[in-house]
Amino acid sequence: MRYFIGGFTWEDESQLDRFISEGIWENGYEEEKYSDLFSQISVGDMFALKSTFVKGRKPNAKSYLRIKQIGIVTKLISKSSIKIDWIKNDEFDLTDIKWYANTLEEIELSEDVNRIFGTAKNKYQMNYYSKLLETNKNIILTGAPGTGKTFLAKQIAKQLIGVKTDEELEESGQFNFVQFHPSYDYTDFVEGLRPTPPDENGIIGFELKNGVFKEFCKKALDVEAVNIQKIDDFSIIGYEQYLNALGLNSKTINNYRLRIEQLLGTKEITSKREIVELEIYKSLDEICDNLDSIKDFDDSNKMHRQFTSSVSNLINFRNSLLTNKKSSSKAKPDFVFVIDEINRGEISKIFGELFFSIDPSYRGKKGSVKTQYSNLHNDEKEVFYVPENVYIIGSMNDIDRSVESFDFAMRRRFTWIEITAEQSAVNMSLPHDIKEKMLKLNKQISDTDGLNPSYHIGAAYFLDSNGNARQDIDNIWNLRIEPLLKEYLRGMPDSIEKIELLKNAFTA
Repeated sequence: MRYFIGGFTWEDESQLDRFISEGIWENGYEEEKYSDLFSQISVGDMFALKSTFVKGRKPNAKSYLRIKQIGIVTKLISKSSIKIDWIKNDEFDLTDIKWYANTLEEIELSEDVNRIFGTAKNKYQMNYYSKLLETNKNIILTGAPGTGKTFLAKQIAKQLIGVKTDEELEESGQFNFVQFHPSYDYTDFVEGLRPTPPDENGIIGFELKNGVFKEFCKKALDVEAVNIQKIDDFSIIGYEQYLNALGLNSKTINNYRLRIEQLLGTKEITSKREIVELEIYKSLDEICDNLDSIKDFDDSNKMHRQFTSSVSNLINFRNSLLTNKKSSSKAKPDFVFVIDEINRGEISKIFGELFFSIDPSYRGKKGSVKTQYSNLHNDEKEVFYVPENVYIIGSMNDIDRSVESFDFAMRRRFTWIEITAEQSAVNMSLPHDIKEKMLKLNKQISDTDGLNPSYHIGAAYFLDSNGNARQDIDNIWNLRIEPLLKEYLRGMPDSIEKIELLKNAFTA
């Protein structure tokens, strides 16, 4: 992945709103300027829209770099145009950084990359994880200790459920968290017999109780479907609501609405220069069907695609309405079940017959099974299945030896995502200087005989209990990292020398 930054002003006219609404970036120079650098941009690279300005007077003047929007390149359209999936990101200002004043530049300094793209990368990565979970129903986050897998699982759950804080997540009723261990079994997870309080004669009985996962699925199944808000009126007002839903500012929305009204003839077009006469259309549908003619009007009058952009958004609005009409207007809320340390339990015994029901292909009634205690149900024909709106996230350490193997039948039912130590630094917003120390240490770990990337040190080792970066580097080494590395190297030849090399790499 490479990182690029570009401007958005042509002949003193901002193209920012057009670039964002159309999901593109274009090199506004007709000549070959920046063409060599532009040709190096590839799908998957990150791109930032920027402006530069100065505050104050000399000698106290300060230069600023304002980041307007950040996205991922998804398609190379032409020699001067690229398609970009813009991440909805609040603009922010940076100072004490290279100015990047040119229309197009590549950012190569790792510190600048982190300051400009760090938060957006995290957000984009979170969207990626959430989409994987939505598509596959079950995922497992795996990686070295301290890579924030449990933290990440909760972040994904918050995004899918639509809440922002841990408190909101817990109070939503759509989230549950368990940790597997060697004593955990089917009766804890699915259902089983549980002792009842002693009766008046002191006799203790047993009754059938749902396990935590079955009870969770029952809640997800019983919850009422909620209305999905959508705009279903193909009108100027509906168009305005659609633009607002895209996150455009009020000035841009007003401009786009004005262009459509001018195409309908309800508003006059004014210009300081003489322009070719604007064709008037009878309806919004007719406008959508004449995009090519409207493009020609823009080009002939050097309108910088103002009408084209508005009509392109109108077409997208019409398409979204057609899609909505084909889909249900109701859906059940999403429920997320997190299993921490999933490989520390005996998976086959815990899930039992549910290894069939959790399969993404057999969610819902088609994955119905009779549980092991079905003969004790009031209705012996009662079956159990995992609802479509239940998502499972598991987490596990690569080097956990408490369970030697993960059941292969279960492996096939999960999508596996490795969280590297470097990725954990991004996910947890680790400061650049501490991240560099972590990376140097992990490189030395990889170079140490008997160790490999599964033994890397993750970002969590550098955070306090509130999730803030710690600055007491000596204590981090002495109290957290060195004892762990000694355990890894126990019984290996030259372990003392290896520890010293690791320490030197960390403290350098």
